[in-house]
Amino acid sequence: MFIFNQQALRTFNEKTLSQYKRHATIMAVLLLVCGICCLIYPIAAGVYLSYATGFMFLVCGFYSIYSLFSAGKKQLKAKFTYAFFAIAWLLLGYCFLVNPVIGMNSLAMVFCCLFILGGIFRVASGVQMFRSPGYVWNIFIGILDLLIAGVWLNMDPDKSYVFTSIFIGVEMIFSSLAFISLRRNTKLVATDKLANNN
Repeated sequence: MFIFNQQALRTFNEKTLSQYKRHATIMAVLLLVCGICCLIYPIAAGVYLSYATGFMFLVCGFYSIYSLFSAGKKQLKAKFTYAFFAIAWLLLGYCFLVNPVIGMNSLAMVFCCLFILGGIFRVASGVQMFRSPGYVWNIFIGILDLLIAGVWLNMDPDKSYVFTSIFIGVEMIFSSLAFISLRRNTKLVATDKLANNN
């Protein structure tokens, strides 16, 4: 977990700041490279993303099975929950690995639902903040989220697959910029600390 708050970074010692700077650089480079690959090769990237997601689901499924058998004398309800999630995770993982197109289209549906929920909440927040600073932007971004979700839902499976890969690529690039900013902040904090010590 990374802390991006500059005030919190000032509480760290020089060793921790140096580690943060190194890890932020690695994360920024990885995200940037992966994001660019998603934009240049959206179809191939979609396959790899689907495989990665399927693998993570399988890991969650096997962990749920482990939790089920190591639950001991827990209530029947808890065991049923572990069994249910184990089956669900394993089936999802299998679907993502066997048919990457279905996997990516499932991710597209999840993203669309998040955009719809985000859009509704932003519009509602903007209406509640009526005449307050920033209420117009909240409503505008909320409507934009709803429009993106609508366009996404109306795409055919092949276009939706490519659009999802591109969307994830753009998100990775923006995330890499956040880590570049974190790297710069750690460098500034380290420089300030060195100046204060002198």
